[in-house]
Amino acid sequence: MNSDVKKVIEKWYKTLGFSNKHDQEFYSALNTYDISADLTVDSYDLSCKDGLKNLLYFLYFCEETQNKYKELKVSSDILIDTLKDICIWTDIWSSVKGSLCLFELAWLKLHLKAKLFKIGRLEYYMASAERDIDSLGVKKGDNIIEIHIPSGEKLTTHNCKASITLAKEFFKKHFTSYEYKCFTCHSWLLDETLNKYLSSNSGIIKFSSLFDKVYSNESYSILKYVISWDTTTENLIEKTPVSSFATSIKQAVLNGEKFYETLGYIKK
Repeated sequence: MNSDVKKVIEKWYKTLGFSNKHDQEFYSALNTYDISADLTVDSYDLSCKDGLKNLLYFLYFCEETQNKYKELKVSSDILIDTLKDICIWTDIWSSVKGSLCLFELAWLKLHLKAKLFKIGRLEYYMASAERDIDSLGVKKGDNIIEIHIPSGEKLTTHNCKASITLAKEFFKKHFTSYEYKCFTCHSWLLDETLNKYLSSNSGIIKFSSLFDKVYSNESYSILKYVISWDTTTENLIEKTPVSSFATSIKQAVLNGEKFYETLGYIKK
């Protein structure tokens, strides 16, 4: 591997703060794989099944993302906070597969292309409306900003509202030509079924209350987030929950409870 490429990859491994539990596998891969300096995130095969190769390349691509942030005059703090999602998804998939690897590449490409930013507690993606929102005059395909919730610190009304305020200022400053209609969130976190299983003081319930709800579709994606990423309704019986909430959700699904992903919005 080109020594400059190797230095870039190692730089971002250290900068993003990967757990040292990955060091042995990471450095072994770094000294084994041949990473081309000519590939970009746009030309990379997002269906690649080699998780170690994916990790090395996505760390290499961080360098170009840094250059893009400099052009946009976006702070390095937001850059690092945003790219730390690579660490999160590496931990998730390494736990599932039992060895160091990275997947969820189409999602992480948004981070690397500077289309998604973590600002405070939440992430924001410049996207197109997935459906009409009649009350706002939003049509499918209109510009909106999607809110996503990375794993990390607890959700509170304060840190979520503070993040949204900062996001409004961020897009007004750095993307002056991007006209959007509203913020949206389509997530299991907005499912009103959760009122049965969480107290009104729960961070999830308080987060959900920030949104006006417009649509729900039956979904069991909650199992991935509260139990493990490879959990499905088919293998749920085999999974061991690690929290009382996860235990209650597992039992509810096994008892026939339906869960949903709900679309909500916040006015601009």
